[in-house]
Amino acid sequence: MRIAVIVRSLKYGGMERAACNQSDAFYLAGHEADLIYFSNKEKNIMPNQKAVNVIQIDLNSMMKSSLIGRSWDIISKLSNMILRKTYPVVSGIYTSKIFEEKFKELEKNKKYDLILIRGQGTFEQIWRFKDKRSVRICVNVSKKNYSTFIDKIMSRCYYNNVKVNCNSEGSREFYVEKFKRENIDVISLDTIKNPFFTQKVIDLSKEKNNKIPNTPYILGLGRLVKTKNFGLLIDSYYELKTKYNLMHKLILVGDGDDKAILEEKCKFLNIIDDVIFTGYQSNPYPWIKNSEIIVFTSKKEGLSNVLIESMCCKTRILITKSPGGMLEMMQGNLSNNIAENNKDDIALKINNILNKEKEFYYSDYEKLLSLFNPSEVVKKWIDMYVKKDLNV
Repeated sequence: MRIAVIVRSLKYGGMERAACNQSDAFYLAGHEADLIYFSNKEKNIMPNQKAVNVIQIDLNSMMKSSLIGRSWDIISKLSNMILRKTYPVVSGIYTSKIFEEKFKELEKNKKYDLILIRGQGTFEQIWRFKDKRSVRICVNVSKKNYSTFIDKIMSRCYYNNVKVNCNSEGSREFYVEKFKRENIDVISLDTIKNPFFTQKVIDLSKEKNNKIPNTPYILGLGRLVKTKNFGLLIDSYYELKTKYNLMHKLILVGDGDDKAILEEKCKFLNIIDDVIFTGYQSNPYPWIKNSEIIVFTSKKEGLSNVLIESMCCKTRILITKSPGGMLEMMQGNLSNNIAENNKDDIALKINNILNKEKEFYYSDYEKLLSLFNPSEVVKKWIDMYVKKDLNV
């Protein structure tokens, strides 16, 4: 079978890594896999399997290459000035047309059997493309329990009369409620977890990195943005030092707009010498493997790749309660490693978890990682969306 996986960019992020893993999984299962992306920015990651065909369709540049396209871009921006958030809806009318033309060229010799479109940033650029072979993969969730007029318009464009799949039951529950209050009629709404290559992560975690300190440390990993809520982790770390006399360092791996704000917070709390900002790391796995515990304080999270990678690296884990798919992964002994969204409970739970050996959680990790077996995940996609449609 021929499979297309479509994603907005190939920057280093969870959505992009999932797209690469998905392409690799289909190829290794004996299918022809194409990974299509739009952004003209530098590629940070690629599929591991060289035989996966990586195709760029730079929709924004193509739109701006003609007078009509440039005019449409201006109209889209004017629309956004009048009604906030409408730029992608209006510009998507034009970029969808470009994509449909380019996609026809890709199918000249052989049709795709399954088309997987990952993430809202991708949907919005090709939202008018509603081929019956396509499935829109949703992972992002929100704490919002209401919908504005613009939200309803966007959802009608992006989700009405399409197949939707989520990577966790928590995400699916969010979209069930969202579609209900917005009166969105999807063809189907299902759940299939992302494929995951655990051995690849384990092998990379063994890579030597002289920058990793020999002293014990607590880890936070991800983009330094408000949604990831690293400010709460820093506050919790301060509680650990002052209330529990913990001597561990705090290491934050990642980069983002909030870096300067977080550094100022550390200076204000007088812990700047104990908090290390590493910046972006192309291989974060040795940092995870060598940490005493990794802490997730996101305000919302679909189902974090980093959570699964942490299980591969066999480090201790703590998460806070948030909408999405994280909670359903905390099974067995891990069910006690869930904190309220406040610094006192996080500090208490971290201190308790550090008193347990890492091996205490290994059997739980093994059971949970089996859910992401690439060949099993591929089989679910084929059974649910290809054989089912063909009545096989």
